[in-house]
Amino acid sequence: MNIFIVIPAHQEEERIGNVIKDVIKTNFPIIVVDDGSKDETFNVASKYKITVLRHKVNLGKGAAMKTGAEAAFRMGADAVVFMDSDGQHKVKDLPHFTDALEKDKFDVIFGSRNLNHGVPFVRYMGNKFASLLVSLLFGIYVSDLLCGYRGLSKKGFEKIYWESKGYGVETEMAARTAKSGLKYCEAPVETVYYDEVKGVTILDAISILFDVLRWRIRL
Repeated sequence: MNIFIVIPAHQEEERIGNVIKDVIKTNFPIIVVDDGSKDETFNVASKYKITVLRHKVNLGKGAAMKTGAEAAFRMGADAVVFMDSDGQHKVKDLPHFTDALEKDKFDVIFGSRNLNHGVPFVRYMGNKFASLLVSLLFGIYVSDLLCGYRGLSKKGFEKIYWESKGYGVETEMAARTAKSGLKYCEAPVETVYYDEVKGVTILDAISILFDVLRWRIRL
């Protein structure tokens, strides 16, 4: 199975280089999507022998993930694994995703952090709320709904094909997985938090809430 690693990136000039160095060691093809960064993210990523794509303006994480996945499948990928660009996600956990895709034939793999150890309180509460809400509305329970470490087969991508351009992508993927009847599982991952406030803001959370309700009506 041809698996690509897709890394959406925004304003990560300090960390993206180390992330790429770690992932390159796995020998998986890598696609970095610079989502309109105003710093040196694109130039740093371009120093490596990988595919680097660029949005001229910041479109959002969901848009960057879609750009990367579409490029990967055009290049012959059978599946993709998404990793964050800030070093949160550890390369040593990649086999949990690649094995689930290749050996167990899952279409969607949700990364699951140990939510009782080291997760900032705001993220913990937001995650729990989102997981319970999606479970209630769509009948799928993902213990770590907002974790960006995920695997997706080509079939899974074609069936889910999310609309969310921002952080709502993770929640929408779960909702569409349930509605599409795709085979899914969770994979244990270790996460290091470099910034407790970076990521989903209150406004993002409100937007995600409205999106979830909209998907419930539409899907």
